[in-house]
Amino acid sequence: MVSFTFVVCAEPYKYEAMDTLLNLAKSIIKKGHTILGIFFYGSGVFNIKKIKLTGDSLRNLPERLEKFSKAHNVSLTACSTWISFTGINKEEFIQEACQEGLGGLSDLIARSEKVIFFRGWKQDGKFNCDN
Repeated sequence: MVSFTFVVCAEPYKYEAMDTLLNLAKSIIKKGHTILGIFFYGSGVFNIKKIKLTGDSLRNLPERLEKFSKAHNVSLTACSTWISFTGINKEEFIQEACQEGLGGLSDLIARSEKVIFFRGWKQDGKFNCDN
C-alpha cells in the first residue's frame, strides 16, 4: 500500500485540476492505496469555499470534494495564510475543510510516500503555485 498527499494550487474552475484529482483519488483508493490528505495553497484555497450555482451547466466542485472527503475519510486542509489573504471566512468552508499553517503540509508530506501537485499555469507556460 502506498500513501498519497495531494497539494492543490489551482483555482476550481480555471483549470480541470479538481476533476483530475477526484478521478485519480478514486482510482488510487480503488487500488487499495490511501490518501492522507489534500492541502490547498495559493488560489487553490478557493476550492474549499461553498458556492451557490446559478446555472445547470456548472459542476459543483466544492460539493463533490466534500462528498469525496466524507466517503473516504480524507482530510481537507487549506493554508491559513492564504485563507487570510483571500478573506474567506470559516463559515464559507465546505463541511469537511479546515485551515492550518504550512506545518500541516509538512506533516502530510513527511507521512506520505507520494506527493502530487495540482498547479495552474502562467501565460509563459511555466508552473504557477503562488498565482
